Formats: sequence, structure tokens, C-alpha cells
Amino acid sequence: MSTEVTTGNPNPLYGSDHLALLLREMGVGHVFINPGSSFRGLHDSLVNFTGNHDPEIVLTTHEMIAVAMAHGYAKATGGLGVSVLHNLVGLLNGSMSVFNAFCDQTPLLILGGSGPADPVERRFIDWAHTANTQGDIVRQYVKWVDEPATLDASFNSILEARRRSLTAPCGPTYVSIDAGHQEHEAPDAVLPSPGLACYQPALPSAPSPDAVERICHALLNARMPLIFGGRFGIDPAATAPLARLVELLGAAYQDDRNITCMPTLHQQNLNGDRTIRSEADVILALDCQDVTAITKGYGLSRSAILNGGAGTNETMIIDISLNDYFGGSWSRFGGPTPPTDIKVNADALLSIRMIADRLETMLDDGARKRIADRVSILRTRQQAIHETRLANAKARWNDSPITLARLTHELYEAVKDEDWLLAVRNHRSWQEGLWPHPGSGRYLGGDGGGGVGYGPGATAGAALALKDSGKLVVGLIGDGDFLMAPGAIWSAAAHRAPMLLVIANNSTWGNDELHQREVAEQRGRPLENAHVGQRMADPSIDIAGVARSMGAFAPGPVTDPAKLSLAFAEAIEAVRAGKVAVVEVITALD
Repeated sequence: MSTEVTTGNPNPLYGSDHLALLLREMGVGHVFINPGSSFRGLHDSLVNFTGNHDPEIVLTTHEMIAVAMAHGYAKATGGLGVSVLHNLVGLLNGSMSVFNAFCDQTPLLILGGSGPADPVERRFIDWAHTANTQGDIVRQYVKWVDEPATLDASFNSILEARRRSLTAPCGPTYVSIDAGHQEHEAPDAVLPSPGLACYQPALPSAPSPDAVERICHALLNARMPLIFGGRFGIDPAATAPLARLVELLGAAYQDDRNITCMPTLHQQNLNGDRTIRSEADVILALDCQDVTAITKGYGLSRSAILNGGAGTNETMIIDISLNDYFGGSWSRFGGPTPPTDIKVNADALLSIRMIADRLETMLDDGARKRIADRVSILRTRQQAIHETRLANAKARWNDSPITLARLTHELYEAVKDEDWLLAVRNHRSWQEGLWPHPGSGRYLGGDGGGGVGYGPGATAGAALALKDSGKLVVGLIGDGDFLMAPGAIWSAAAHRAPMLLVIANNSTWGNDELHQREVAEQRGRPLENAHVGQRMADPSIDIAGVARSMGAFAPGPVTDPAKLSLAFAEAIEAVRAGKVAVVEVITALD
């Protein structure tokens, strides 16, 4: 799709011209939209004043996709994602994706059109779509909302929203720009500079020297310290300092849910070990959003959690994060107040470096000997875990429908020599250890709020962000996730954003079918009825056909495990040629 346009007068004449210039000055490369009349002034300025370049409009087929693409784009770039949503109806459509970004602590600037505030300027549809406080739709799950009263106030609101979005813990902000301010003439308006210090995000916060000292003594004296790495795993810079700390201490390590911080095959990486948490006497949680989940877990009484820690009454829990500054009481995201002995509100990466520096000065020969002995034990356990994974995968290697283990391994084999980035992966069914990760920054993490439909848009957004980088952007999602937002394929194809999207199609809402089995088993009822209200069959959906209709290269569906490698090879060739490739694989439920 050509995005070349002709432009007219180079001088800004309307309020929206200045808004388009401000986005350019902020370094915004793309804005993700589904069209709406409440921002028609800004839309015109982005096309006919700034020439649809820096920023470029990315058209989507649904507002949920627009926000999800901005979400994936922000995580892939490490910067700000920008989406523009129509008033009320557009914001309502996109609100699920806004909640995902909020829970995922991803910096998004969401601009909305509203009004006009002056009733005299309203058309019929403006009355139907105008609210007094439009931001109330998302106020409970964004960091900041504003509906500025003037054009000049709009400039400052946008810059303030950007600053707040990028200040840790990051998150989405929402600014609604009155349609009248966009469309009125304003040749003499003056833009503030985005480079002013007052519009920059805050510097990382550091732990106090006393906190560092207490933490170091606790870790050094631990019999079995266990470290969890959290959301900072999307940052490529996280692995080196984290590995230094883990190795200095000889600690066991596990990733938090839906993240990868340490190399999969590192000798101290015990992902998949179900007993190490109960053996740990000190647990250090680094940027983990739900500390309860990684310690005692759920399904127990609160007194059991408080008294049992991670398995014993003696377990010390140390939480270094900015969780206390995140969100509010409206959403229960993040779980209950976790049992912690030392709580430090600080940037986790900065804290790691400070703790490792201090630990290095504290190690004596006796400590080094204990650490070496512990590492030897952990190495043996890690090797056993990996061997068990391979054996379990091999036992059903040739099954049809295709197992997720075979799918995961074959996909890794296909991309391992590429400069790959895994934008999205399936959650509950992810096959740990069969796709070795070198560390952080190669997987962009989960959707945040558990809203299905994130995967296609997030993968497309990441692909657009990285389309000239040489990276192979890969997404591995389920059929339900795809069918919520298939239009993202068109957006990626239209904007020439090459990517490989693999869809594990078990023709059911698999997570929920497993829930129905669990309930039926508990109640002594027929397990064979669990598919009712879950299965998407009779007729089956032609997912590969849908993808082809959106402009993608889509071989398949693949039903024979022996043909996976060929299908993936053909898809990667298509991606190298600049295309969007979608591979549908018929998979088993479990």
C-alpha cells in the first residue's frame, strides 16, 4: 500500500497541524488508528500537512488491534507507542487492549477525539458520541487522563502524558483532544519543546545503602538462595548484570511467568523444577509483578501463605520492584499483598548492579567454597530437567495432531540461525526448554492483562517497528487469539512489515476446555462433554485461507509433523522476501 502523499502549505494553519508537528518533534514514527470523525482534523494534518511521514498512519481494522499494535511496537523499540482512537465507541472498542498495556506496564500515549465541547459546533453524531468525561472509560487502568480545555493546553497535556507514560513503572496515558481545537485555525500557536527537562521521564530510583547491605548479608548467609527475574527481561541489557549476580552468589534461578531473563540452558537456571521454591531459604524477586505467585502460590489460606512463605516458616522474601507505585485498587491485578521480609521500591536493574558490586567485596574463601558446591548441585539438577523435557517430547514426537513440543522445537530449529525475536508465545501451553533462549531481549513477554486477541496485533506492531532491522519477528499463538483479531495480518501486509506468525490450531478454546474437564472431574460428571461451548468445528475455520485473504503467504494447514520443517522453511523465505507469512498447524489440545 503506497503511503506517499502530496502536501500543501508548509506552514501550520490549523490546530491539528500543530499537533501533527508536535508528534514529529517527539520522535513518533507511527500512529496506529482505526478511522474516526472525532479526529478527522488530526488525520488530515498527518496526511496533508506532515505528509504521512514521521509519523506515518498505520490503518487497522479494529481499535483493539490499533492499541495492541502500539503495545507490541513500544516493547520492540523500548520507547513510546502511540494510538489515536475515535470518541466513545472507538475508545470502548480499544479498552481491552488498553487494560493489557496497563497490566504489562507498557508506555503508550493514546490520543482521542472528543466533542466539540461547544454544542453549537456539534453534528448529530457528535451528540451521540460525546461524553462530559470521556476519559472515565479508561481512567481506572491508565496512569493519567486529561481532556484539555484549549489548544495550548493540549500541547502540554500530550507532553505530560508522554513523560508519565515513560516514567517507571510505565503504562498507558490518555489525552482527549477536542475536535474544535483540531479544526479551528491557529496559525500563531507556539509549540513547547519536547526536549525541555520538565517533560523528561524521571531517572531510575536506587535502593538505600542500608537496604543493599541487608540484602547482601541475607543472600550470602543463605543455604539455598533463589532468584526470580521479572519484567525487565524484555530489555536486552538485563542478562549480563543478572547473570553476574546469579553466578557470584551461586543461586538457583527461575524466570517469572511469561518472561525470559537468563539463558535457558544456564547451569543455574532451574525453570521447570517444582521443588526448588520449597527448598529455598531466601527468595529474591526482581521486578516480579505478582510475588505471591512465585512464592507460596494460590489455593491456600492467607494464614498459610503468611506462615509458610515459599514452603518453610524460615523462608525470607525480598521484593525489589516498583509494584507499590503501580495501579490502584480498582483492579486486583498483581494479587494480594505478598509476604515480604524486605521490600525495596527501586529500579531492579540498578539494584542488581549495586548488590553484585557489594557482594563481590564480601566473598571470602569459605563463601566461595560453599558457592562452588551449590553450583555443582544446581548444574546436575538443571541437566536432569533438560533431559526429562527432551524425553517427554520424544515420547510423542510423531503424534498427529501435532504436539506443541514438536511444534516448538521444529520452529526453533527453523529460526535458530536467524536474528530472531519472539514477539508473542502461547502462555499456558508454552513448552519450556525446547526453544533455548540466550537471555533477555529476545522475547517480549506476555499480553499483561490476559485479554485474548493481543497476539496478532502485538506481533504486527513489533514487526513494523523492526522491519528495517534485519530481525526475524516471530509470533506463536493459538487459534482463538488469532480469530479475535485477524485484521492485524492485513495491517502488517499493507505496511510491508515482514513477520512469521505460527498458529497452533486445536479448534477449541483450549484453556477453557481444560477448565471444563477439571470441573467435571471434581463433580464426577462426563469429561467427554467438556468440548460443548468450546470447540470451533463443524464447520472448521479455514485460518490459512483467512490469512491468505489478508495478503499473507500461508501454506498449510500443516497436519503431518514430518512436514513442519518444510512449511517453516518456505515461510521464512517469504519473510526474507518482505512478506507476512502465516503457518497454521493442527495441534493437539494437550
